[in-house]
Amino acid sequence: MKFFPIVCLALFTLLALPLCGQNRAMADSEQTERQQIKERIRHRLRARIDIDIDREKIAERLGLDNPVPKITRTSSQIDSEVEEKIHQHVEKYFTEELSKKYEVEAAEKFPLKQVNDEVVIIRKRAGAIKGVLLKNYTTYIDVAGYRINKIDIADASLATFDRQENDKLRQRHVRRQLQAERNRLTEIGKEMRKKLAEELYTGSHYLRRNGKWIPATKFLDQAVSYYRKKLIKKLLPGIKTEVYAEFGYTLHKGSWVKPADIPVTMGPTAGVGKPPVLIGIGPGPIVMPPKDPRQQPVDRRPTEVIPPWEQRDRQQQPTTPDKPEKPRLPWEKSGSTGQPVNIPGDWQAAL
Repeated sequence: MKFFPIVCLALFTLLALPLCGQNRAMADSEQTERQQIKERIRHRLRARIDIDIDREKIAERLGLDNPVPKITRTSSQIDSEVEEKIHQHVEKYFTEELSKKYEVEAAEKFPLKQVNDEVVIIRKRAGAIKGVLLKNYTTYIDVAGYRINKIDIADASLATFDRQENDKLRQRHVRRQLQAERNRLTEIGKEMRKKLAEELYTGSHYLRRNGKWIPATKFLDQAVSYYRKKLIKKLLPGIKTEVYAEFGYTLHKGSWVKPADIPVTMGPTAGVGKPPVLIGIGPGPIVMPPKDPRQQPVDRRPTEVIPPWEQRDRQQQPTTPDKPEKPRLPWEKSGSTGQPVNIPGDWQAAL
């Protein structure tokens, strides 16, 4: 008798093995069926999309060539070519003749006075002296008999008879004029860069969208992807219902299950869900809250309905129409500054 529990446990284990194998086989079969359902849904959805999405019609609606040509140059190649052309134009303009032109202009504007020339000397503190330059030494000058130290002379006046200061003033003038020309050419280069970039990018089959140049093929891919996602969202619920129904499934509480797996719900039995009844205790009297004497009585009589044609006209406030927004493509982000390039507005017709 001592071995009886062990024998019973062994018998139960042997009897349960076929049931475990049967349950595992049923689970594997259900998982395989679920995979078949997913594959059929995916295959049917792809077939419907291939029929409804026409790439050529979408390209036609977008105003693109059919077929859409591929790019002939990359964006880095185009940018390098644009910068090279602008650099060549600038370097061609800045020649030695331009520097010589401003050197002559500086010599005419800032002449170097010689002895016995009429000069006007502006001192830093004592005002101006006008007269003939009699002597020009290293540390002082003599103007009409007045000896003036060079340290007391303003820089602008000192450059009129001191060669070193005169050369510095002329070189400064040449540098300023050349920098002004360079700044002017920089502004011209911006316009040149914009025109050259538009010419080269357009010729290489790019489109300008949201301030950036993108290939026309990529632009079409974005449109096709957008409509594919939109069509999947529209067709997927119906196709799932069709496929699951073909495999004998039904929708129960948001999940697809076999009819045999739906639990049977029994009706409520008598007394279930009802409040308990206390014997010998009846409902108490209804106590109304006291009325507030300060509260005004409410007139509950029906009000007279005034027909619309007898009511007084109400002046409506003038409304300002909203500023029309620029047409934007559905898959593009809002807030961009790019201008559309020959893009029609009827997008729904592309489907």
